Formats: sequence, C-alpha cells, structure tokens
Amino acid sequence: MGRPVPVWFGPEESPLFGVLHVPDGPTRGTIVLCPPLGLEYANSYSTFIQLATRSTQLGFAALRFDYRSTGDSFDRAADGSDERGFATDVGLAVDFARTTGTAHVGIVGMRLGANLICVQCGLEPVEAVVLWDPCPTGRSFLREQRALGAFAGAYGAEEKADALDLPRFELSPEMWEEISGLDLVAGQPGSAEAGRLADKVLLLTRPERTADCKLAGRFDPTRTEHREVAGQAELLDVRSPEQTVPAEGLATVAQWLDKVMPTSGHRIATPTSREVVVRISTNGPGSEVTPGGGTTLVRERAVRLGPAGLFGIETERASGGSGPACILVSVANDHRIGPGRIWVQLGRRLAADGFRCVRIDVSGFGDSPARDGWPANGVYSIFGVDDVLDTARAMSPDNPRDVLLFGLCSSGYHILEAALTLCPRGICLVNPWLVFQPPEMASGGPMDGRRRFCLPPNALVTAARTQPSVQWLRRRFPTLMSSLYRPIRKAAWRLRSVAGPRQSRPGERLEDLVENGTEVLLICGPQEISPFSETGLKPARRDRPEERLRIEVIPNLDHGLYPSRDRERVTELIVDFVLTRFRRPPER
Repeated sequence: MGRPVPVWFGPEESPLFGVLHVPDGPTRGTIVLCPPLGLEYANSYSTFIQLATRSTQLGFAALRFDYRSTGDSFDRAADGSDERGFATDVGLAVDFARTTGTAHVGIVGMRLGANLICVQCGLEPVEAVVLWDPCPTGRSFLREQRALGAFAGAYGAEEKADALDLPRFELSPEMWEEISGLDLVAGQPGSAEAGRLADKVLLLTRPERTADCKLAGRFDPTRTEHREVAGQAELLDVRSPEQTVPAEGLATVAQWLDKVMPTSGHRIATPTSREVVVRISTNGPGSEVTPGGGTTLVRERAVRLGPAGLFGIETERASGGSGPACILVSVANDHRIGPGRIWVQLGRRLAADGFRCVRIDVSGFGDSPARDGWPANGVYSIFGVDDVLDTARAMSPDNPRDVLLFGLCSSGYHILEAALTLCPRGICLVNPWLVFQPPEMASGGPMDGRRRFCLPPNALVTAARTQPSVQWLRRRFPTLMSSLYRPIRKAAWRLRSVAGPRQSRPGERLEDLVENGTEVLLICGPQEISPFSETGLKPARRDRPEERLRIEVIPNLDHGLYPSRDRERVTELIVDFVLTRFRRPPER
C-alpha cells in the first residue's frame, strides 16, 4: 500500500507543502501530480489521493503538492517578482522528486495543472506526461469560474480592486495575468510540442466537449496518445459535496503510466523532516513581509492525532504558543484548509498572536484514514464528533477543556455535539447546518442518541432528494435547487422542533452549553439562525459583551463562504472574539 510522507520544499521564505507517497519496495520512478486551481482543486483532492495510492501499488512514488498561495503551502511573494509563479512551482516539485534519487520522473496534471506542465516541461522535459482534461486557454478557465461565481452571488459592488475573486480562490492581478497567458490553442496543428514535454504524452479530453478534441492537433501525433474519458463533469462542475471520483479516468491514467514507464527500480531516500519554520507578516495572511514591518517566525508541522491517526497541520510561533489550543475542523468532504483556505490563514494569523493551532481532516476525508471497519465519506457521521473529542485530548492532554473549537457547516454541527460532552473554553460556529438525515437513519435505523443538535428532515423531503432527476438538477444547478428546497426545509425543521423530542431542540442545547461555561461565537445568515431561534434560543445579546454568547447574523452571507468578502468578514469577527476573550497577557 505504501506510506504517505508529509514534506516541505522550495524557497525558504515561501515553502511548498506536499505529500510523498512511497512504495514498500523498489521505486520504478516518481509521478508528480499537479492539481487544478480554485474550486476544481478542492473537488479533485480525493481523486489525487486515490491516484497516488494506485501509483504506489504499481511501484511508483507519487508526489502530491500545493502551489504557493494555495492549499497548505505558504504564500508567494506579494511583489509579483516571480513571473512564472505556478509553473515555477511545478519545476520545484520535479526538482524535489529528483533529490530523492529517483531515476525517472513522470507528471500528471489536471485542468490548469496540465497547462502549467506544458509551460514547465517545455523547458525541462521528463519521461512521461499526462494532460488530463486541460483547459484550452487560461482565459477560458477564468471565464468559466467567474461565471460560476456570479451565478453563486460571489461578487458585489464592493469587490476589491487589487484582487479577483473566483469561487474559493482569490487571485492577485499578477496571478490573473499569469493564468490569462496560458494557451494550448495557440500554434500550428501538428507541431512538435509533445517532443519538448516528454518521450510519451497522454492527452485526455471530455467526450461532451468536442472543441477539446482540437487540442490533439496541437501535439506531435508520433509521441502523443489521445483518448476521451468520462466523469470530469461529475467531478469538477458541481458544488461540494456532490463531486464523484472519475473511475474511468483514474484507471486510464494508472494503466498508461504502468505501460510506458520503466519497470526496473531502486529504493529512494525518504525525507525525514516533518516541519518548517517561516517568517510571516503579523498584519494578516497575504501581507507582504518587508524590512522593518511586523513579522514573526511560525513553525508548521504535520501531525497524527488520536487513536484514529487523524491528519493535521499544527501551527505555532517558533518560540512556542500559549493560551487554549485552537482546533479547526475540516468541512463536509473537503480537506483541512477550509473554503478559500480560511482555516490556513486563520490558523497562521492566530499563531502569530501566540496561539497554538491545528487544522485537521476528520476521519475518512482528506489525509485522515477512515476508522477501522467503517466506510469513508460519511459527511455527518457521528464519528466526526469523536474526531473532535480525540483531537482535544491530543492537543491538551492535561486539560482537554482548554481548547477552542472552530467549525463551518457540517463541522459546525460536529463541534456543537462535541462541545456538550467536552465543555471547551470556547467555540466559533460559522453557518452550522443542523437539518440533515443522519447516515444511520438513511440506512433504516434510528437516530443515534448522542445527536442533540440534529433536526432530520421529514420522509417526504428525503424521498424527493433521492430521485435521480432531482439529484441531476442538484448537481447541475446547485444554487437554484438550494433556493427551491429552502421553504421545504424550513417547514420540516419547524415541525420537527414542535413535535420532536426535547433533545432535538438546538436553541435550548446551545443555551445549556453557554450555562456550562463555554464562550460561544455564532456567525450565520438568516437561514442558518432559524433552527436555533425557533427552538429556544434567547434573543441575540450583541449589546452585552459580558455575555458568553455572541451572535452575528449577516444578511446575504454565503453558506459555503465562496466570496472572499464573506471569508474576510468572518475572519475578522473570529479574530476579534478570540483575542478579546482568550489571549493571555504577556508575562512580565
């Protein structure tokens, strides 16, 4: 099965994070995996994990990595000095793979990752290249993503002039210009482009996009194999958590690499360092580190926590942290970075202020394994609650209550349930979603008695959602279908709150939590506050700062925090709450 090894590499001032999957025996070569950007990056994360795992089964090492300013990597220089940016990061990943002593290198890139490969490998060829559903041009990608963001209501008149906002991905003008310059269509058909990339090239396109087939004429047919594979729309063109792994494409890539790469191998040197120390600005994420400006050194390291071996990234000042440990929990079936990297940026910002932070993948998602004997990918599994409790015990073994919990949507639900057991110092909830059918009820059983915040929808709503035609509409038009379901969901939880058992009254349970000594910050839109206000939550107490419950209802707040303006506003509210309530005074 191989083993995943977390690594940092690249420039000391802005290192890249990656995971090197190492086979158990000799290594035939290393496959560098270049992900897409933005929403497509989040949707394809588990696909790249599966491809890395399958590669180790075939005898390859596989390097997954995040470009700078994405994922768990640190931010690139704010002055725009690196003109090739993302393409440079591809080169850094290839260079790192070669430092392990690997004899052969292949590269797989999906969507814009494929375009970046064409830029980098045009300068430094490798043995084999897979271009998986590449974008004809960078501008076509930007248009598609902007259209998706506009449909989701991601943009407003107050959009910042110095950045361009894609769903879950904020671009600087330099990044926008770099992506706009990517163009696979330019050039004459039948050119020898493939000869400059690698000895062997596999081009995979979508059957439903006939225009993409023209890309095959861009490459030398003597070196390039072109195939059509299905499943990309179901992976990339949907809103989380609706995405599905493209089995056909995954198998095609693995089988082709197995065929064209050398069969002989030898052992490679596995990196031993699991941490990195980087100087960051104290003015917040994305701020430029300048001479004389406010900066601090932070340490990040990969950790495994609790009996389930949950994967996390711990961040603290290089000199050590203080105050309660901050636990930021992954959302839905995404991994630990949060929408638009909100958990990465929040964790580093709080670490700069002296807190010890960890962002984790709940079991069965991201880089955390599923719990023994249980399937992965249960978004609202009761084990998510156990994950939060186990992390609190691991981060603060002497006093598990001395923690702050952070959650959004499904992880907001998980930390609520965990908090009733743990009574932590504080919790920060963003749009917690309480109206859902638990997995145990979906399989015909009763609701787990440990669920005290869950409001299951009635059977009619559940049956409607499972119809194939309705599921197709939800995947293709997620925002429209969400708005149509809204009144149905509202009626369902109102009925449940009146007729259901007392344990399913979230407003009263939240009041219990506050009475037991937990400080609570609840940030949500009008829709997300309703299950609390209709089930016993007392009126908001914004004008009484001494209260342990602080409620911020923000009109038009996007549930998944797609727009950057929503993420920034939420971040500022959280930072103010944490620093005001929990920062310890400096020692004299």
